[in-house]
Amino acid sequence: MANTVALGKAIAAKTISGNPPTELFYPEAASKSFKMGELVYLVDGKVTEVGDNPSVILGMAAQDASGTTDTQIAVIVANDDVLFEFNKVSDSGGSGTGGTAAATAVTDVGKGFNIYRDTTNNITHAGLYPYGGNERLVCVDLSDKDSVGDVGGRVLCIVHGRYRQLFSTS
Repeated sequence: MANTVALGKAIAAKTISGNPPTELFYPEAASKSFKMGELVYLVDGKVTEVGDNPSVILGMAAQDASGTTDTQIAVIVANDDVLFEFNKVSDSGGSGTGGTAAATAVTDVGKGFNIYRDTTNNITHAGLYPYGGNERLVCVDLSDKDSVGDVGGRVLCIVHGRYRQLFSTS
């Protein structure tokens, strides 16, 4: 029987190598309110949260924004090694709502997922986008915290290489 998993914050779950994920510090941009677990990028060398369908992703905030310009913010860098864990949602619900919890399936592995931002609760989810075009994440495994078929179950994803800010040209 499938369970329903509460939608929660995304995390840097583990690395493929078994080593700690790469964590770097960057100055915070002005007037930011992002939360730990949100995807971020650099604008003029300073950390800010990504929008919908970002052109680049630096990684995941490892701490909440302070609200003070130039405060050093820890970021887990998106690379080939780090696996980010997101709740799976469908593409329904619209921008800003975080989507609707969707059941995991073994066929999720290898598929592209888009980024769904719940801007009310500052939580990021992985949305299975059936029509293509906005995928920024690739599912490489299902989380062992849930069973296959759990609604809102967690998927382990890497950021698609072409969208990694430190490892692409743009």
